[in-house]
Amino acid sequence: MVEPRRQRHIPEDDESGVLLGRDFIAAVVVFHEEVGRRLGLSATDRKCLDLICRGPVTAGELARYTGLTTGAITGMIDRLVAAGYVERRPDPVDRRQTWVSQRPGSALDEVLPAIFGPLGEDMRKITDGYSAHELEAIGDFLSRTREVLVTHTARLTAKPAPPERERSRRASKAPRDA
Repeated sequence: MVEPRRQRHIPEDDESGVLLGRDFIAAVVVFHEEVGRRLGLSATDRKCLDLICRGPVTAGELARYTGLTTGAITGMIDRLVAAGYVERRPDPVDRRQTWVSQRPGSALDEVLPAIFGPLGEDMRKITDGYSAHELEAIGDFLSRTREVLVTHTARLTAKPAPPERERSRRASKAPRDA
């Protein structure tokens, strides 16, 4: 589906670099919104489910990894349990701690490979066109960008959002290109 890269897409200036980043993030968000919709989840719930599917995690680990509050994580885990995608299990050593893991035999066993198998193949085709040095730089950029996003998510979640009426008023005055 995707062909190896043919030309370099180096931003010519800061503004075009920012726009390239915004376009990339928009494509990621829209993709994960669609994946979430197919699973009956929000994009955030879907991405947390991705973390859980990598192996058992605690709510605290999810909160640290995402920058979301533990209260938000608890609600998200409740939704994923109700949807039949994950289960909670007490830690056999420390019964005060609970592990969250993918529920065996759930619909995820069929749905996720059908969605992410072709995506993974196309992403491998892209990365095959880069040298080890370039992949190291890409990995560094993505890791550092993720940390910045998690930090700013935590910053935003630490401060209560304005009431709905206030958000609507602000949205009507906000610039449309943000």
